[in-house]
Amino acid sequence: MSADSRQVYRGMDIGTAKPTPGERARVPHHLVDVADPADRYDVFRYQRDARAALEAIAARGRAAVVVGGTGLYVRALLDGLDLASVPTDPVLRARIEADAERDGAGGLHRRLRELDPEAAARVDPRNVRRVVRYLEAALLTGGLTASWRRDGAVPSRKIGLAPPREILLGAIEARVRRMVDAGVLDETRVLLARGLDPSLPSLSGHGYVHWARHLGGALTLEDAIALTVRDTRRYSGRQMTWFRRDGATSWIDPTVEDPLPATLSE
Repeated sequence: MSADSRQVYRGMDIGTAKPTPGERARVPHHLVDVADPADRYDVFRYQRDARAALEAIAARGRAAVVVGGTGLYVRALLDGLDLASVPTDPVLRARIEADAERDGAGGLHRRLRELDPEAAARVDPRNVRRVVRYLEAALLTGGLTASWRRDGAVPSRKIGLAPPREILLGAIEARVRRMVDAGVLDETRVLLARGLDPSLPSLSGHGYVHWARHLGGALTLEDAIALTVRDTRRYSGRQMTWFRRDGATSWIDPTVEDPLPATLSE
């Protein structure tokens, strides 16, 4: 089961590094290709869809392997966050979005940090859409963290992959270049030809915004590659920070011949 907030979108195969058709033919994959890129698929929908998929998998007598790096999706599913209890207010959100236009994401993030430091620590200050949502919830509840109570955690064994940093950085650049060779520019052309706004959540994934700027003549290909590599490396660092806060995760180095310690392989 994918826990990737971009692999849910159809037609975005190369840029999100989805499992190949061959891989998907060998074993059933869930929560891949479940939304149109024009949709705004969010953690609420993911939690609902993923829980339904887990129930169906268990009913078949199978175990699910949840794979992916969108930390909030993983936490919402496995830790049982009660997202339905977090209120929304369209008028308040519109006002916060206007503040974001005027003051930038940094100003919003400082406001969030004053209201709920723990929530502020969990969100990238540059992710305007998520900062707006966290601030909206914090203003409505007096503290986002307190309102996200647990609601039926899923028993699980959590395994984190932690290759040596220099190997990870090299692998990220190699993967970006493979995406270009595999046709990510053509994939982006198709998405843009549909009239999709590059600022949509679906296209805000690493790379698409830069591929779109290259296709529009604003960036050279090498610059688009370099920016995609930079963004992905930064995101990988934030992922490690997020997941290392979970003391239940066992960390292994996937570059060694047999990375599983005895306690996990038994």
